[in-house]
Amino acid sequence: MRLIKLSANQETFNPIRFNRTGLSLILATQKVEDAQKTYNSTGKSLSIVLTHFCLGSNPIKPLEKKLPGWEFSLTFEINGSEYVSRRSTSKQNQILLNDTKYRLKDFHTFLFDLLFDPIDNLEFVSFRSLISRFIRYGRGSYKSATTFIDKEKAYAELINNTYLLGLDPNIVFDKYKLKKDLDDATSFIHQFEKKPEFQRLVSDSGGGKSIDINIRNLKDSAERLNKSLSSFVVAEDYHIIKQEADEFARLIAEQQNEITRLQNAVNNIETSLSLRKEVAVEKVLRLYEEAKVELPEMLKKNVQEVEQFHKALLTDRTNRLTKEKQQFEKQIEQLKSEIGKLGEQQSKRLQLLKGKGALDQYLALSQKLSETEERLQRYELFREITTQQKNKINEIQISLKAGNITANNYLTEQAEAVKDENISLFQSIVQQCYDDKSAGIEIENNEGINQIRFNINPYIDTDGGGGVNKVKIFCFDWTLLLAQHRHKVKFLWHDSLIFEGVDPRQRGTLLKYALEESEKRGFQYIIALNQDEFEAARKDLETLESGLFDKIYNRRVLELTDESDEKKLLGIYAEMNLNR
Repeated sequence: MRLIKLSANQETFNPIRFNRTGLSLILATQKVEDAQKTYNSTGKSLSIVLTHFCLGSNPIKPLEKKLPGWEFSLTFEINGSEYVSRRSTSKQNQILLNDTKYRLKDFHTFLFDLLFDPIDNLEFVSFRSLISRFIRYGRGSYKSATTFIDKEKAYAELINNTYLLGLDPNIVFDKYKLKKDLDDATSFIHQFEKKPEFQRLVSDSGGGKSIDINIRNLKDSAERLNKSLSSFVVAEDYHIIKQEADEFARLIAEQQNEITRLQNAVNNIETSLSLRKEVAVEKVLRLYEEAKVELPEMLKKNVQEVEQFHKALLTDRTNRLTKEKQQFEKQIEQLKSEIGKLGEQQSKRLQLLKGKGALDQYLALSQKLSETEERLQRYELFREITTQQKNKINEIQISLKAGNITANNYLTEQAEAVKDENISLFQSIVQQCYDDKSAGIEIENNEGINQIRFNINPYIDTDGGGGVNKVKIFCFDWTLLLAQHRHKVKFLWHDSLIFEGVDPRQRGTLLKYALEESEKRGFQYIIALNQDEFEAARKDLETLESGLFDKIYNRRVLELTDESDEKKLLGIYAEMNLNR
């Protein structure tokens, strides 16, 4: 893939016609301080954004708001065929490719199939993720050599870099999938234990019994209930018979109460009879004699008459009480006889109910058994689920350890050649700037319990300064371009951020390398520079080779200034903060 032209449907736009091979310089004279933070200056960095826009980036809302009705076009070549992608700021969910309308997803798929080797549905590997490794954009993409997309997930970064380094991405994916499955299984157990159903089981068990103990207890309860139900005989008239037995019990209780009342009456009569007292006339007369008092004969006669009357009265009372007592005792005997008969009737009813029960009792037992079996099934289901997940976790952990062995063997055996090739390319580029420094691309097996299979670390010995880090980025990007592992991309595009903090001498060396290597290989190297950054390297470029500065300057494809809006990329004033 080579870039040919970036244009727009507005006459004010200053199109960029890229050199088919070699270096293409976009030069900008900027006077706005801290212009790196926004794309509202001349537009050199905006050209990168618009190129990504034409290559199916996510919709950019500020373009729709600030540039309504604009349509940008990118002409490019793949395998000798020319393509033109056109995208409107007002209809950003679709792209026209050679006048054929595509949804963004379909557009990505089409270009992936043209540019990159097929893969088996590796998550996070796409046309957009891969092409972004040849057109870094935004300050976040210049943080480190292996970080091409700001805030890209660590696994996504690794799988894409692995793919372009020629290593087996399936080994990376396998560990990612295992760790994801491990996280899912662990999370499932945690979430499962928080479910209300599980919490109720724990609550039912008092929080102190294991599921196994509860299952055993529930099985015992279910067995007892089954036995009770199997021997249960339903008496259809159970409640009628029970009601009759209860009525006999009530009558017996009433008769018992009556017997108690009569027996108390008898006891009272016996007490009254035992307290009978008689006073003899002789005793009364003797008392008077002892007192030396002589009673008249008439009075003595009256006393004797009183005595006779009292005796008659007592005799009548005794006869009456005795008769009442006899009547009460007779009633008691009659009541006892009646109680006996009632007891026999009650016993007959109770005998009929012996070993039998009412239908509602049977149904109640059945309901209790059903509830017990349902709880038992829930316990057994929960135990089965947790056991399966725990087994799954153990199996995944075993697979992770086996994967470590596989990855170690892969790095030391199958991947040795491709690793050496990448290291050799990287070292050869680094040596252009630092011929006295050790350099390479370390690829180590990450054996931790995480999603990362390899630790990929491009390094330059005594790495520490920001300038060295940018040189490392430059060298790593060129390694991916030159190696041509699994892709047909023939260009590399850097913003001026690539030289931020880099010593002018090394800046000149890298520009010279990019000019010569791109021409020799038939690749494109596109660089967007500010005038002051380019001028700062003039002396060093001339030291490296006489006329080198002019040679690079003559490779410019667009020169932008902030002298007027017409000299800017859009040709109009449109302030947009598109910083990533």
